[in-house]
Amino acid sequence: MVMRARRGRRNAFGAVCDTRVVAEDPIAPRGLLRSLTAPVGVLVAVVVAAAWVVTWATSDVMMSLMGVSMFPPGPADLVLFFALLVVMMVAMMLPSALPMILAFRGLTRLEAGHPVRPADDVGTALFVAPYFLVWGGFAVAALLGLVALGLADPMAAGMAPPIAFVPAITLVVAGGWQVTRTKEVCLSHCQSPMGFVMHHWRSGRPGAFRMGARHALYCIGCCWLFMLVLFVAGASSLLWMAGLSVVIFVEKVGVKPEVTSRTIGALLVGLGLLLGARVALGL
Repeated sequence: MVMRARRGRRNAFGAVCDTRVVAEDPIAPRGLLRSLTAPVGVLVAVVVAAAWVVTWATSDVMMSLMGVSMFPPGPADLVLFFALLVVMMVAMMLPSALPMILAFRGLTRLEAGHPVRPADDVGTALFVAPYFLVWGGFAVAALLGLVALGLADPMAAGMAPPIAFVPAITLVVAGGWQVTRTKEVCLSHCQSPMGFVMHHWRSGRPGAFRMGARHALYCIGCCWLFMLVLFVAGASSLLWMAGLSVVIFVEKVGVKPEVTSRTIGALLVGLGLLLGARVALGL
């Protein structure tokens, strides 16, 4: 971490930390992934695999919860809905969040810039928890809103215009979002894990939870339209979910992030225009 600052103050790790710090983070997500230990790697692989299996096994339940006959859902249905969406978030987002988690876990070993203690696994868990809680809450609110408007129906492909154009419009808007300043800022916090942790460090386990919540909000700003694409254009199918998972991962750990992000945007716009043309032609 190369730091430049004015009137800075030192944090618990012996590094200058201030809101006016300009940081150049040479440790890319790919470098952090190379530091992944075998036990942590196995644990992450097991959790992600289990989340995909549960998502696949409960896909019919999710479709029924999205059905008109189940709307609005009762308290029990809403709890189940939230739990299934959190599992879906784990399956989709945990791989791309791994560099950030590794950065935080590594820094919990430091005192005055030196690794003098074991990593704080409890603190790391508290850092991760709000990530999926915030995303799960956003997904529930977004999906229930879309279902109420009739825009997330699994049978939407057979609807008449103008509703039939909604998936195409969603894809085009998601592609356009890729080149906005807000997207760029939010994505930068995901692509520079060490920079985020050093700038937003909060001491103690309550601080870990607050940091995780802050990072989760940046991730929403970065990827919220991907989620709408999944719900609207992909009808929450596992194939779309897998494809978007790969897109999110590549965007965060790619070799040339800006080029990757803009390429993804162009592909989304192209796919949206193609889908819109098919609807207009009645194909």
